[in-house]
Amino acid sequence: MEPCVGPTLGAASLLASQGKELGMVTLAMGLFGIGAALPLLLIGTIGRQTLVRMRGRIGGASALGKRLLGVGLLLTGLLVLSGLDKQLEAFALAHSPQWLIDLTTGI
Repeated sequence: MEPCVGPTLGAASLLASQGKELGMVTLAMGLFGIGAALPLLLIGTIGRQTLVRMRGRIGGASALGKRLLGVGLLLTGLLVLSGLDKQLEAFALAHSPQWLIDLTTGI
């Protein structure tokens, strides 16, 4: 487990605000910055390479997702226009456990 950096940065900030040990403060803050940036750079690089490799699959999933969302919105609109949404809501309410009703109504 890695140690918390809070005390180190706090001490460096305190020394910097007092104008003491500025060389050591600069070194500590610089090393912290490098240490914090390296994992982010690594994750960004790996993530970009993965996205480039998977571009075709992501595009196909995106097209399918758009179609499914469109069908879902169309069906929802039809349910609202026909009034069947209220019947579906009543059915779901009648068959839902009490804890779920309490959770969704905020009681």
